Amino acid sequence: MELLKKVELLKEFEVKASFYNVRLNDYLFECRNQARIRRKGISKEEYDAVFILCNPGSCKSTSNIREWDPRKDCIPFVTADSDQTQEQIMRLMVIKQWDQVNIINISDICSGNIEEFRRKLSKANRVSFSYHSIFSNERNHELLDIFRLNKGPIIAGWGKRTFMKNELIEVLASDNLKNIKGWKNATHPYYYHPFLRIPNKNKEWLIKVNEQLSKEKTIG
Repeated sequence: MELLKKVELLKEFEVKASFYNVRLNDYLFECRNQARIRRKGISKEEYDAVFILCNPGSCKSTSNIREWDPRKDCIPFVTADSDQTQEQIMRLMVIKQWDQVNIINISDICSGNIEEFRRKLSKANRVSFSYHSIFSNERNHELLDIFRLNKGPIIAGWGKRTFMKNELIEVLASDNLKNIKGWKNATHPYYYHPFLRIPNKNKEWLIKVNEQLSKEKTIG
């Protein structure tokens, strides 16, 4: 399997995302609550799949970000620069012939560095910023709206960030995630991240997830 390059993928797909900032105790949290990858020229509301990752990485907005409250504000979607994780998901979209997917995260806090993210998460806990997670009770309506529009699988790819183990176990216990898909790690509750920084591992992720989804379709 040859991995399609970014330039080829972006001829076919575009990324839009909803970004917001939250200021608490003079600390600014930069966040992203959803990202959508859509095939160019396609207009639809429904999703062919929903991906659950750990937190937004290097995906950046092409517009200035305002302060919003995701518990009550309808945060607009803006054009975003894709990152390597989204480009890996685009490769799966090519294989499955999907038109649109949604990406949500256990935490909305943006950081491409795991240690920086851990520090920001600790800070969020100290200032009672619980609603940085779409899985918090305050944002359950937003999560249910996404699942209502989803016509396909829910695919986990949140990696193995052990400091989030309790949060991951809680998410997996949700009634909405009884038939979750993904390349499951041997250690519970982890699922391999779509982008693994090793070409052969990225190919393996595509093969394993595609086989799992194709097998389910055949059985159904």
